[in-house]
Amino acid sequence: MRNISFWLESKAAKTGFAKDRENVALGERIYRGGIADRQVPACAGCHSPNGAGIPAQYPRIGGQHAEYAAAQLTAFRDGVRKNNLQMSQIAAKLNDREIKALADYVAGLR
Repeated sequence: MRNISFWLESKAAKTGFAKDRENVALGERIYRGGIADRQVPACAGCHSPNGAGIPAQYPRIGGQHAEYAAAQLTAFRDGVRKNNLQMSQIAAKLNDREIKALADYVAGLR
């Protein structure tokens, strides 16, 4: 097990990347400034401007694969994922286009 751990640690993580460049601008606006009229806070407030998160409080999301990020935001919005009330309340205010845009933007964060 120790050898496997050392081997895995030696491998560089393969981060995601933005796929839909047109949506990235929308995602950046939401990530950095939120959506004031719907009381959606800026993601950067908890997950940090570069997506590194705040250890022990908010997870790192920068470089996360867009498909995974979108699936998790959709799961929070639809009540499938119930382990974080704050994220469920925020995601409930996002539509599919905004979720896709955020996911694409987050995938490109470094």
